[in-house]
Amino acid sequence: MKQNTVKIASKYLPSLVHFGLSTKEAEVYIALLDNGPLTVKGVAEIFNASPNALYRILKNLIQKGLIIASPTHPSIYRTISPAIAFEALAKKQISAMEISKNELIQRLLTKQKPDQTKIDLIGTIRDFFLAYAKLAQKAKEEILIISIGEEVPEEVLLANRDCLERGIKIHFIIHKYDSSNKDLIRRWVRMGMEVRHYPDWGFHLIVIDKKVSLLAVNDPKNTSDRVSLQFNSEGLSKALGDYFQTTWEKASPIK
Repeated sequence: MKQNTVKIASKYLPSLVHFGLSTKEAEVYIALLDNGPLTVKGVAEIFNASPNALYRILKNLIQKGLIIASPTHPSIYRTISPAIAFEALAKKQISAMEISKNELIQRLLTKQKPDQTKIDLIGTIRDFFLAYAKLAQKAKEEILIISIGEEVPEEVLLANRDCLERGIKIHFIIHKYDSSNKDLIRRWVRMGMEVRHYPDWGFHLIVIDKKVSLLAVNDPKNTSDRVSLQFNSEGLSKALGDYFQTTWEKASPIK
C-alpha cells in the first residue's frame, strides 16, 4: 500500500470497521479514496496482491453503496461521495437494525412464559367467577381466597368441590359473617374448606398456587359493581399470597 494511503488507513480504519466494514474492505475503500479511480489490477498493485483476491472485496463495497464500477472492460472502480454514500449506508443499517429489533422482540415474546407479567382485565362479575372456575381446574396445591362471603355460581361450587376431591387445599377468608350468610359459610366448611373471618370490605382476592391471582374491587354501595383483574405473574401472586397469610393469622377460625 502506498505510504500516503497507509497513513489515511491508520487514521480512519477503526471508524470504518465500526461502521460495518471488514478490515480488508476498509483498506480497499481508503486505497480507492486516496488513489482512485482504479482498475482491479491497479488496486491489486497497491496491496501487492493478485486481482482475484480483490474482486470479492470490491463487490462487497459496491453492495454497500460505497463505490461503483464502470461498464467498461476492464471495469474502473471509483468511490461515491462519502457524504452521500455513508448517509445512505447509515439509513440502510438503521432500517436493518429496526427490522432485527422487531424480529427479536417477537421471538422473545413467543419464548416468554404465558404466565409471566401479564395482566388481563375481566369484564363482569360473572366473568370473574368463570375465570376463577377455569383457573381452579389447573390448581395443584392450594387456593387462597378473600371475599365477602356471598353466594357463588354453580360453576364455582363445582370447581371448588373438584379441587377438594383432588386434594387441593382451599383457605377462605370472609369479610362478613352474620345471620345473613352463616348457613352458607358452614356449608363451605362441611365441604372441606378452611374458613376464617376477618372484617373488611371492598375487594376480592384469589391466589392459586402463588402463580396466578385474581383481584376484584367493588363499590361498597353496590357489591356487584366490580372492576376485576387477572395477574399472570408469579412475583406479584407470591406477594399477594404473603398478604393473605398475614391476614389469615389474624382472622378467626369458623367451625
